[in-house]
Amino acid sequence: MINEFDHVKIKTNGIIGEVVDVYVSNEEKIFVVESDKKGVPGGYGNNDSWKLFWCLEEQLEKIE
Repeated sequence: MINEFDHVKIKTNGIIGEVVDVYVSNEEKIFVVESDKKGVPGGYGNNDSWKLFWCLEEQLEKIE
């Protein structure tokens, strides 16, 4: 089970970050992940910022 503030890896692109928000939309849990590094490819935000990614739980791998 993944929770807010967990450290995770996005399986599809290998980006590592922290879950900064969890909400439910259309009966699905959505996890907002903020990347650990600035300027990673994809996601939302400026190229010189920590980007945000919206993911489903099955797209994430928890990092201990």
